[in-house]
This record gives sequence, C-alpha cells and structure tokens, in this order.
Amino acid sequence: MSKSPFEHRVDLWLSEDFNVWQRFGRNALGLYHNKLPREFRLVGLTHWSSRTALASSAPGLAYFYGSIPGWTAIVAGSGFFLAHSFVGVLDKLSKAKSSDDNDVQSEMIIRVGDLLSSLKSRIAKSSDKDDAIRACLGIIENYARTVTKSKKGDLSVSLVLFSGNSTTRMKVRHRNPGNNRPTNREFDGRALLGFHACGSGPAPRVVHDLKWFGKPALASPTQQKVGYRSILIVPVQSSGTAGAIRGFISIDCARPYAFYGNRSNVIMVTCEPVFSHINELI
Repeated sequence: MSKSPFEHRVDLWLSEDFNVWQRFGRNALGLYHNKLPREFRLVGLTHWSSRTALASSAPGLAYFYGSIPGWTAIVAGSGFFLAHSFVGVLDKLSKAKSSDDNDVQSEMIIRVGDLLSSLKSRIAKSSDKDDAIRACLGIIENYARTVTKSKKGDLSVSLVLFSGNSTTRMKVRHRNPGNNRPTNREFDGRALLGFHACGSGPAPRVVHDLKWFGKPALASPTQQKVGYRSILIVPVQSSGTAGAIRGFISIDCARPYAFYGNRSNVIMVTCEPVFSHINELI
C-alpha cells in the first residue's frame, strides 16, 4: 500500500534526510522567524514607513506651499527621517531585556531539578502524583517561555500517555497549570506527530512548523482548531516498566520555529531533572 503525503513527510522528519534545498529553506525560515525583527516584516515595515514618513513630512508640506526651496525640503526631510529612525532603534535597544534574567531563571530551574532529584520517595496518593506532575509541567512551561521569548498563553505543556495497554489509543492526561484545553479524552494517536516520535525511540523531536505536514497534522484530537505551529516532543519512559515509552510531553508554541537552533537543547539540558521526575511519577 502506497503511503500518503503526510506519511512521507513524517518519515522524512524522523529520518532528517533532507536535501540541500530543503535544509536551506528550513534555515532561512528559522532565521526569518527568530532573527528578523518584526518591524522589518510586511506589517511592521508598513507601520514603520508610514510613521517615519509622517514625522518627516513637514519640509515637504513647506515646499508644497512655497515656503522653502526644494533642496532645503529634501535635506530637512532626510534629516528628520534619519533622526526618527535612529531614535526608534535606540528605543528598541533600551527595551531589550538583559540576559542576566535568563541566567537567573536557568539557575533556579537547575536548583529546583536538584530538589526534585533528591525526593526519591514514592508519592502514595494518585492525586498527589497528579498535582506533582502538573507542577512539573508548569516549571517546564515557564522556563520554555523564557528560552523561546514567548508571551503567557502562547506556549503550553501537555503530558500525553497511551491509554491502558493500547499501542494506538492515547489521552492527554495533564496540562500545565492555567491551561484550559481539554484533558482525558481518548483518541487515536496515529494522527499525532508525538505518536510517531514515540515509535522512533526516546530521543526528543522538534516540529518547526506544523503546516509543513499538511492538513492531517492540523486536526486536533481534543479541539476544533489547532492554535500552535511548533512543538518540542519529549518521549517519556516509565521507570517501573523497564524503560518502556509510555507517551510524550508536548511543548507547543503558537509561533513557527520557536524551538529553532539551540533552544530545544537548552530546554532539554536545563529541565532534564524535571523530565526525569515526571518519568518517575507516571
């Protein structure tokens, strides 16, 4: 039986056997979404151009009404244009967040992970385990927001597990605190990229843009509309069943290429003790 276009793209994604042009396109899109300031994209350029033109329009109006000669209007208008642009750049730089905040939060996450690693005793009550898992998902969400420079609500973290002994049926068991998307609805996991990532082994996988996989990938099992574009998928293994893969943690973001470059590695390394603690709780 021939594979569908979706299945072909999943195979390519898992094997990472991209040709030169595909790699070039992915890198170009990654730089566009992460390095190019929003002010220099289509909407931003339109807004910036109109605002700057308005700021430098006075000499043009003076020339139109015959108050000053043309060369004076050109020099004055160019000066206003450059000055306004320079002030705008300085304003952006002044609002740039210090990297010290990221360093402090990284250190905090590491120390929280050390604390979790020291708590090796089993939690007796199932409700206590659930609360602990949700708290861990919240820790991951907060740190991932810092790394990806995402706003509150743009990024969410979910724990998706296989349902009972099934190898295809899955459930979203938990989400990060404050996340109101539905949970505990059983569905066929074969349409999820996380399901295919689990089948390929315990290594984490990054989905840079969900739209690249086509329409089947945009069908959410728990809601009518998919509100995310990029995903970091982390398979989870239960320590009580010889390391069998029980499901995956999904860190999804509304922006494409949110985990591009070294961001996924930074999240994995810093939050490794938190991921390990979740493995021990499921």
